Amino acid sequence: MNEVTMDTGGNATSRMHDIPADLLAALTRSPVKARLFGADNYFREATWTFGDHIQDVLGIALCVLKPDAAVGRRYGVALQALREHGFTPVDVLRVRHNRLTIRETWRFQLNFADRHRIATMDLYLQSLDCVLLVLRDERHRPGGVPGAVRLASLKGPATARLRRPEHLRERLGAINGLFNFIHTTDEPLDVLRDLSVLLPPEDRERVLRRVCARHDAGPECEETFAAIEAVTEPHDLDIGNSWKRLSESDAPVGDLARRQRTGERISAVDLLAAAHHPDARRAEFWDLLTVLTDTVRFNVPDIERIYPNVLLEAWQEAS
Repeated sequence: MNEVTMDTGGNATSRMHDIPADLLAALTRSPVKARLFGADNYFREATWTFGDHIQDVLGIALCVLKPDAAVGRRYGVALQALREHGFTPVDVLRVRHNRLTIRETWRFQLNFADRHRIATMDLYLQSLDCVLLVLRDERHRPGGVPGAVRLASLKGPATARLRRPEHLRERLGAINGLFNFIHTTDEPLDVLRDLSVLLPPEDRERVLRRVCARHDAGPECEETFAAIEAVTEPHDLDIGNSWKRLSESDAPVGDLARRQRTGERISAVDLLAAAHHPDARRAEFWDLLTVLTDTVRFNVPDIERIYPNVLLEAWQEAS
């Protein structure tokens, strides 16, 4: 039940959540996000862990290395690029997405996602463990731009022609809107919510201890990367090569690939059906995903965002 209070005019008002306004103001520059996240139970649970350590939270960022970073062997270059930009890992955790965590992580972004993009995300993100890096921004200073905001600005735009050489997506060789190897959080508000979506309370407590202790998780990162790569076949993630290899298959996707080579347009619906066909072959999974991520429509046109992205400038102006 909402708690009823009185405003300055003596009128009854209702509170939609119990998160203090000053805590929300420290974590976001978006009033819309503050209202939505304040009533979100993942975020509320995160504040139960991190709420007394907000200054520490402002100095950390999250970077999730997705399954394509494993098969595409981007782990090493990603960590090196992060270090060059002043981000040091304080914790590393393996997380496996499921249907629920995919929808909750991107709850406020999937309203404009094409239905076949969501189906592709389900295939792709559940295929292997992701690697969650909790990063300390060595360049963060009290009152300055939070670490999560600085990292988000370094990630670079989804549109390739707008990226610069120093952007992480460019450094990693992002292939398309889905195969871009990393997910980062936009603001400290998102850091807390994502930690709660992805981690149980005991892991969140460990993250807090390591953040406060300025733990160095570098050796653990190397061990985690090596363990995943040891059981994961590498893949070139090359669209042309993938179509060519698939054209030699006698599974259902082979017929699609041969038709594609004659100039026929193959739809995401066709490719998703081939991926879920009983005769689909695991060995062809990443070839199929490579061409599917290049084919699927990303967004539904003319659907508004629930809230606009909070950019670096919004924090610079307030600092």
